[in-house]
Amino acid sequence: MPDYRALAVDELQTFNHNPRRGDIAQIAVSLTKHGQYRPIVVNAGTLTGRVMEVLAGNHTLMAARSLDWPTIDCAVIDVDEQTARSIVLADNRLADLGDYDSNEIYELLSSLEDLSGTGFTDSDLLALERDLFPPEPHTDPDDAPPAPADPVSQLGQVWELGGHRLLVGSSTDLDAVRRLCGDVRPDAVWTDPPYGVEYVGKTKAALTIQNDGAAGLPDLLAGAFSNLVVVCRAGAPVYVAHADTERVTFETAMRGAGLLVRQNLVWVKNTMVLGRSDYHYQHEPILFAEVDDGSEKLKEHEPILYGFTPGAAGRLGRGGERWHGDNRQTTVFEVDKPPRNAQHPTMKPVALIQAMLRNSLRPGGVVYEPFAGSGSTLIAAHGLGSRAFCVELDPRYADVILRRFEAHTGIVPTLDGVPVSFMEVSSS
Repeated sequence: MPDYRALAVDELQTFNHNPRRGDIAQIAVSLTKHGQYRPIVVNAGTLTGRVMEVLAGNHTLMAARSLDWPTIDCAVIDVDEQTARSIVLADNRLADLGDYDSNEIYELLSSLEDLSGTGFTDSDLLALERDLFPPEPHTDPDDAPPAPADPVSQLGQVWELGGHRLLVGSSTDLDAVRRLCGDVRPDAVWTDPPYGVEYVGKTKAALTIQNDGAAGLPDLLAGAFSNLVVVCRAGAPVYVAHADTERVTFETAMRGAGLLVRQNLVWVKNTMVLGRSDYHYQHEPILFAEVDDGSEKLKEHEPILYGFTPGAAGRLGRGGERWHGDNRQTTVFEVDKPPRNAQHPTMKPVALIQAMLRNSLRPGGVVYEPFAGSGSTLIAAHGLGSRAFCVELDPRYADVILRRFEAHTGIVPTLDGVPVSFMEVSSS
């Protein structure tokens, strides 16, 4: 049986091969708020030669030292080397093998007025709410109405859609983009710019996607990407859909704007697209980048530093401010194509956008879309409990976005505080 007693923290030593990396600051908050509600496990060390070595609770001991505690409650045992190592591994691993009942953990978290000291944050609670209570859609997320011949929206307008915003204008106009964002710095970017393919829709109106021409594509991308670097927060993740044939054009514009291109992701479709190429396409590439935060300058130095973000929010690039997914994500996203839409033929499935945004955006965070098109990024953000700030140059497609959003959510867009129902406009 363990010998339960209080020991001076100075008498104890941490395990010499502890594989765990704990959040000392959060544990200290918990100790301050709750006190020590369970003892740490200490090996007396007569069989290992390491006296008073902590086997379970190493980070609790470190937190107690940071709080200048003189003593700490311990359960003292005396085991050999093999048993000591086994206890350390079991203590670290067995909790990882368990899982949470989402409903039960949500009920517990939502019952507390203050989550400090629990290891959970308000963002965690919002994420649970997002997963347990997603917005009830009124339409299929990929449904998009036809573009009107005579649009209601006009250039220069900024529409409010609940917590979302839509600027009818150019994403190359920095003053306009700043007016859209106000004092909010978007946390991420997901965009589907024109591809430079001179596409004309196969409809009676033969609608042409504005700016979808090869000649002006480099300048268009350079202007839009430069502006997003200005308005978005440092380190913001950026997803850019593009055509394989224009990869160099897109990547050149991104790097020229100061974006750090990290990886090329692949959307694999459920069916191929018939075309004139020798190999029919069944995928589309998406460049993954981030807004430069200056950390790349570390590469100028020879030493390599490794550590954890302040507050132990997670590893940089795999947790904390920049990554909110798990460690099983790959560069391949297998998502079915949306139904054929002649009005906007390059429309991406909402599920694809959401799969990427889940990794890069907290609930309540803001995603910026400088080329809104038919509004898929907006619909994706709404479904995740996030916000979208969008820009669309063509008033016809601005109307598509506004009508699509209202039909999908039931939220009536407002302009200068005045509600304007696009469902009523379309019916009349």
